[in-house]
Amino acid sequence: MMKYIRDKKRNGFSLVELIMVMVILGILASVAIPKMSNVIDKAELRTEQTIVNQIWAGLEEYSSNSILENGNDAWPYHPLTVFGRTRNIIITLDLGVPNEDNEWQFSLDAVSEPAIFHRRKNNEVYYYTYDSTNFELSETPVLFNN
Repeated sequence: MMKYIRDKKRNGFSLVELIMVMVILGILASVAIPKMSNVIDKAELRTEQTIVNQIWAGLEEYSSNSILENGNDAWPYHPLTVFGRTRNIIITLDLGVPNEDNEWQFSLDAVSEPAIFHRRKNNEVYYYTYDSTNFELSETPVLFNN
């Protein structure tokens, strides 16, 4: 019995078995990493859409207050001013294009019309067109090419 335990301790995995496990883990990782990246991109897009919806709601509240105060239906010149306090996102009220991850900024002339810009974590910048005179805020992002 003691000899069997001693022989069992000396036995281990062969080099071929270890290589096969590494190959299998490599195959699984090569399949899982792109899928995970796709899930992260979709989650970031959903978060971005939620923020655009918050901007829309803030613009509508601004419009309602404007009607009550002076009888005119109006949206603000700068749409990001409707944000109050925020967490985990950067709202820059200076005009321009964002240069930090997860930053939101408004520009009048970076594209052919006024737009709200967002820099995603993968350093891509997307924008949503904005027209305060016609009460229009785009719902679909457009990739900004510098």
